[in-house]
Amino acid sequence: MNHRTDERPHRRGRAALNGAPWLATALALLLSGCASSPVAEAPAGDSVAPTATAAADEPRVVPQVRRSWRFDEDGIGFDNLLPAARLSAVERLGEGRYRIVVAPETDPINPSAWYGFRVQADAPRALELQFAYAHDHRHRYVPKLSADGQAWREAGDDEFELDVDGTARLRVPLDAGELRVFAQPPFLPGDFERWSARVAAQAGVAPRTFGSSVQGRSLQAFEFGAGTGAPLLLVLGRQHPPENTGSQALIAFVEALAADTPQARAFRERVHVLVVPLLNPDGVVEGHWRGNANGVDINRDWGPFAQPETRALRDLLDARGIGPGDVAFAIDFHSTFRDVFYTVTEDPSRAPGGVLHAWMAAMQAGFDIEEKPSAARTPVFKNWAFCRLGAPAVTYEVGDTTPAAALAEVASHAAHSLMPLLMETQATAAAPDCPAFREFR
Repeated sequence: MNHRTDERPHRRGRAALNGAPWLATALALLLSGCASSPVAEAPAGDSVAPTATAAADEPRVVPQVRRSWRFDEDGIGFDNLLPAARLSAVERLGEGRYRIVVAPETDPINPSAWYGFRVQADAPRALELQFAYAHDHRHRYVPKLSADGQAWREAGDDEFELDVDGTARLRVPLDAGELRVFAQPPFLPGDFERWSARVAAQAGVAPRTFGSSVQGRSLQAFEFGAGTGAPLLLVLGRQHPPENTGSQALIAFVEALAADTPQARAFRERVHVLVVPLLNPDGVVEGHWRGNANGVDINRDWGPFAQPETRALRDLLDARGIGPGDVAFAIDFHSTFRDVFYTVTEDPSRAPGGVLHAWMAAMQAGFDIEEKPSAARTPVFKNWAFCRLGAPAVTYEVGDTTPAAALAEVASHAAHSLMPLLMETQATAAAPDCPAFREFR
């Protein structure tokens, strides 16, 4: 996901939440004395862990304190104990009315204001929540609600509002028991592992671990299709923790490639596919807005390779001898405020006769697709894939609010449009000379 400058409003417009003394005081009390600490042992896939110590040149990460808040006068409790939860403080405003305070893992940071928490009620009652964010960040995601963590729904217009002054407010009736309130339904490392195992099994292969995250969680990939020497399609996902809709699109895209259809079978005889669906498991489990456990945006680390997650994928490709001439196409799935495809301005395959030009034309024939090229000047994955591997590369962005059926339809169409093109296309023989990448390996 590239830097976002174009926001789409949720509900009644948008405005920055102004800094307020109560917020500064609450966060100062909450965060005082909370320093990063090293991880003693690797956590299980979805279990939470302390945030590891950042190096001197990395952002200072303020660990989220995992805890509960209890308000006996209302018979209500809150907690951030679930994987992917993000909640920094809770303040009672009145009977059944609370202010929810959320702080990101570090600042400055991309405005992906992720939140997630559980509410537990002793008896049925009305609940009103006001959302507030540290560092004047704006509310972004319409709340998703679930009583069991399985069935989710989006808060309706009669339940959620975002006023012109920036106040985000949720009003819902509570049943006795539990209500989960998240920015998006969590999709956790264990969910990725189960999906990967199922799809890989269809192709007669198994996922493999190719490295570890900062906190020691496994980084997994799976491969299918033609053997060594075939053109490679490289599929990457979930570098940024909140971007669930991008993961949904990746799933639909890969399932189309792995399907038992004549087109997909013919494709797999000609092209090899490498899928890395989750490159930032720590960020997902810790409820981060953008970074890994070190607070680093790993989609700005393709060149420096200062983080273990990006290094692990680079080293996997190096160990396989994959270089210029081997990668026919690279695609990196993300989410942003709207559906958009980021491409590389200098990529010759964008010209008529090129695979990217043909693919975009096929996509635009069926859907209203926006392509937005930019120069290869920053160390994001698509630029690295183009500059170091010579691959046509795309950052495939899905809107935060794009409906699941619609994004799956577009992603499936993307796969069906790309398969015949890659069966006919040879990877470029050499990587271009990108000035911004000369200092990097």
